[in-house]
Amino acid sequence: MTRRILLLLAHPDDETFGPGGTIAKYSSEGAGVYLATATTGQAGMIGDPPVTDREHLGEVRAAELRCAARVLGIRDVAFLGFADGRLAQTPRALLVEKAVDQIRRFRPHVLIGFGPGGVSGHPDHVVMSEVALEAFDAAADPMRFPRRQPEGLAPWAPCKLYQFEIAQEILDAWNAPLAGVPRESLSAFVDVSAFVGRKVEAFSCHRTQAKDSARILSREGYREFARLETYVLAKTRLPRPGRPENGLLEDIPDEETPEP
Repeated sequence: MTRRILLLLAHPDDETFGPGGTIAKYSSEGAGVYLATATTGQAGMIGDPPVTDREHLGEVRAAELRCAARVLGIRDVAFLGFADGRLAQTPRALLVEKAVDQIRRFRPHVLIGFGPGGVSGHPDHVVMSEVALEAFDAAADPMRFPRRQPEGLAPWAPCKLYQFEIAQEILDAWNAPLAGVPRESLSAFVDVSAFVGRKVEAFSCHRTQAKDSARILSREGYREFARLETYVLAKTRLPRPGRPENGLLEDIPDEETPEP
């Protein structure tokens, strides 16, 4: 059975700047890795010097994401069609419905999203963290969004939801104004040492956001830090492990997860 992972994120580049090593690792090992991103990043930077103009930024950033997806091994990218920087003003039920559609479409065993602080603190990241938590349950409930089921989007119950997080002590050492978590709260540690180069290669796809790429990659010890990506297990339908996990696909049953 092919294990499947779905990332629910906010913008192009979130997949690379965050869990890019994890994506590359599991895709190289044969897992089906998929991405649903809420926006095309229309409110982001246009590049310095400009790569495009503001009018076409969404199209360009969508192409940049597809480039990064090819580098990292993502099988399919879904754009949910929402406005960058406006997720907090978007009806939550609509966001959840779109996320549920993708869960029922790709039928992942594992979801990956942001932690409550969204790592960067971006309001869109915070919203997508909340959306992933609700969609994890809603996708399995036949009473939620039933009108979509005749279209082949039957209820699906993912096994686990992980939130990408960084230990606060690392961010403090970089003097980075980001939202981390205490190291002891981390519950999964993914060794991506063999995929740091591929993650860095994916950074180069996001040409409009090169300023952010340069800032991240120039942090002292970044490549050593990037050898390990860390997560909090936010929700699970499996018994909770009594120890830190060394991966995200541990204990996934060999049979297909039964529908509720």
